[in-house]
Amino acid sequence: MDLNGQNAFITGGAIRIGRAISKELSKHGVNVAINYNNSGDQAEQLRQEIIQNGVKVELFKADISDIHGLPELFAKVKQSFGQIDILINNAGIYPRDTLMSLKTDTLDPLFAINLFAPLVLMREFAKQIPDDGHGKIINIVDAKIFKNDPETFMYRLTKVGLWEATKLAAIELAPRITVNAISPGLMMSLAGYEHLNMQAVAERRVPLKILGSPEIVAQNVIHILKQDFMTGNNIILDGGEYI
Repeated sequence: MDLNGQNAFITGGAIRIGRAISKELSKHGVNVAINYNNSGDQAEQLRQEIIQNGVKVELFKADISDIHGLPELFAKVKQSFGQIDILINNAGIYPRDTLMSLKTDTLDPLFAINLFAPLVLMREFAKQIPDDGHGKIINIVDAKIFKNDPETFMYRLTKVGLWEATKLAAIELAPRITVNAISPGLMMSLAGYEHLNMQAVAERRVPLKILGSPEIVAQNVIHILKQDFMTGNNIILDGGEYI
């Protein structure tokens, strides 16, 4: 895919990994529709930065846990940009719970944001790609799914589900649309854990002894988008942690 002039929609695109992806897309001439919910100030700051790259950028505030509202959200994005050529399902939440400690009232938003919203958005995306057209979907999964650990029991279920959905969609939507995933490992402190020395954590757990970064994820997004003979794959960016 020639990225210049393409239109991308990214969920959770204003902060952290999503922010890096939005910026990297714009550097390659991609127009960016950025979804955010509680990060209005960061989203506006990012919009001002991206404008400098000479591409179109618009912000779309929406709580994607309301999956019934997603068709309308996607329609608004499409109305503003025309055909959406790239979909990045990046938004996610990360509760820490075991099977025995889970609270049932957290299940609906967790599964809605991490799994059900990507499913609905992939459907809406595919519906607007013509029979002779081409599109690309990238789902942000997690390298943690490759090691069983019940401390994040429900979160892992959602991300394993998203990886399975990636493979299934790759088959169903071919040849018009490629569907791939990226699974980041240690990249940065999680919200609420900013006090941790992440480099020290990496030295204990990662064979390469270094942290990844949102920018590394963004660079691999570009790599996938430029491939036309790649679908149903998952790029694991974990420094060897889950070998």
